[in-house]
Amino acid sequence: MSKKGSMPPELLAHFKKKQEDKESSPEEKKEGDKERRKEAVKKARVRLEEQKRGRKHDQKEEAGKEGAKKA
Repeated sequence: MSKKGSMPPELLAHFKKKQEDKESSPEEKKEGDKERRKEAVKKARVRLEEQKRGRKHDQKEEAGKEGAKKA
């Protein structure tokens, strides 16, 4: 029988691999987070611009309607 407290080699290899993944992932995770944030900022800017365009378009329509009512 093996020593008390020792792990089978297969299980030990599994945990070593898992630990390596954890150690290498923070840098990759940061890069992934930066990319996601950039994409989110781009989407937010596009939406904001669309909203501004829509508001200007709506204001022009309302001004046109008011002018038509007065005439």
